[in-house]
Amino acid sequence: MTPAGPRTGRAAPPPYWHAYVDESGDRGWRRRPADLPPGTRTGSSEHFCLTAVLVPDGAQPAILERWERVATEIGRRPSDTIHWTSVRSHPQRLHLCNAVHAVEGLHIVSVVFSKWDADDPLVVRTPDRLYTWTLRLLVERLSWFGRHHQARIVMHFAQVKGLPPGLIADHLSGLRHQATTIRWGHLTMPARVDTPRNQRMLQIADTASGAVYAAFEWDDYGNTERRYLESLHSHLWRPDGRTLQTHGLKICPWPHPRHSWAQAFCQR
Repeated sequence: MTPAGPRTGRAAPPPYWHAYVDESGDRGWRRRPADLPPGTRTGSSEHFCLTAVLVPDGAQPAILERWERVATEIGRRPSDTIHWTSVRSHPQRLHLCNAVHAVEGLHIVSVVFSKWDADDPLVVRTPDRLYTWTLRLLVERLSWFGRHHQARIVMHFAQVKGLPPGLIADHLSGLRHQATTIRWGHLTMPARVDTPRNQRMLQIADTASGAVYAAFEWDDYGNTERRYLESLHSHLWRPDGRTLQTHGLKICPWPHPRHSWAQAFCQR
């Protein structure tokens, strides 16, 4: 038998993953008074976070079909846009998180920034700078995910009220000329910006981001709620032998000075 000659065809292209990104918390810097009576809301949020859910290309139709059923299970219409902030019931929020948990092959990467605990908050003390600084940390990790999976990442960002439409693209373009650990070869550019109504996968990211935020941000009565984040723990991205805090749940500063539970959470 004549041995087969060398293959002359092109190598198969790398697989694509999609990262859907949404934020939680505001970008303001008006600190809340320490002596507020319970139930009073004033001032800016203590935390700001950006969260991405990553799914392989082609997984979206099945995920969104299930999401429509989840919408009806919490009393919405299948076509309704589900915003975490408009779902006030704890059981309904937990049901949304459990629905995200049930998606096989889904990964979560989140960056949490504690505004008043940072070493030098003046460095990021403008609304745009806070967003872009957190954005860089998130995009770094998305590119690492792509490298780990030998894939290219298509990034979809939720439109942010008050941010110039081209800010994300302009900032990412500028980062390409700076020294970072972003693996640009694993990112598909330019990034896409849309609304959760048009790009419904962003609603999944909104739920994941709300779950992370609720674990860190104190409500009007001084409480936090970690059960949502607990339900998603197994989906936070952590390559074998690596730390969760470096990859799937980047907390700034580390360790968080007012949330001692986070260290044990990241070590599990």
